[in-house]
Amino acid sequence: MKVMSLEILEKSDTKLVFVVDGISIEMVNAIRRIIISEIPVMAIDEVIILKNDSPLYDEIIAHRLGLIPLTTDLDVYKLPRDCECGGYGCPLCQVSLTCEVTNTSNTTMEIYSANLSSNDPKIVPVNPNIPLVKIDKNDKVIIEAYAVLGLAKDHVKYQAVSNIFYRFYPEIEFDSTKCTKCPDKCLVSRMCPEKLYDFSNKKTPILIEDYWKKCTLCNFCQNECPEKAIKVRWKENTYIFSIESDGVLSFEAIIKKTFEIFLEKIDEFIENLGEIEIES
Repeated sequence: MKVMSLEILEKSDTKLVFVVDGISIEMVNAIRRIIISEIPVMAIDEVIILKNDSPLYDEIIAHRLGLIPLTTDLDVYKLPRDCECGGYGCPLCQVSLTCEVTNTSNTTMEIYSANLSSNDPKIVPVNPNIPLVKIDKNDKVIIEAYAVLGLAKDHVKYQAVSNIFYRFYPEIEFDSTKCTKCPDKCLVSRMCPEKLYDFSNKKTPILIEDYWKKCTLCNFCQNECPEKAIKVRWKENTYIFSIESDGVLSFEAIIKKTFEIFLEKIDEFIENLGEIEIES
């Protein structure tokens, strides 16, 4: 049996790109779906507006607060349904955030996510510069908000990533010797949407070294090459994953939690399968 391997191509605080080999498409899609919908993430779920002199309705401000990405600590907090308090709200499943701002200037003042004060310094807005509302001089806004862990399959505000997709790992077989008789000189190098072929030497085109990073498997080069010098396919059981995050969780935490959930699902499936009575 082939062992799964992983190679990281690009990594930053907000983006991770890697190649995974030795894995079926069913498992790849299962991992993608778990990351999209089943990683617990903190988000504001309840808002109490005590004072609102802004031009926005209370409901609009509450909606904006709910969509602010919050840093998440999965080692400390539990889902409300799994907490000993039964989801009523306690330090193990709930975080309190407050915002009290008075505009003492003579100009319009903008309130940002940085104006939210959390009772846990580990649970704060990912970006302090998210605009919430504007208030005029002498106006005031007083808000209490409560954040809890949730799942994106219940509400999209709990989504751990902003974007995730995978694609097949492309393989191109290019026989440049067939290009010597080509009357076009060289169609695919001019028309390839990803510019995978270099024809700068004006003799024979060259397939760029890292073509697989850009190739979208559109098959244009294979279909349109007059000399049929190009064959395009994809590498079996090998995929290029791309994940974009707004920073609520580190990529290490996301991947670790994904496989924890994946293994839990397998155990649950095996347990349920054992309980099924098979008729002879």
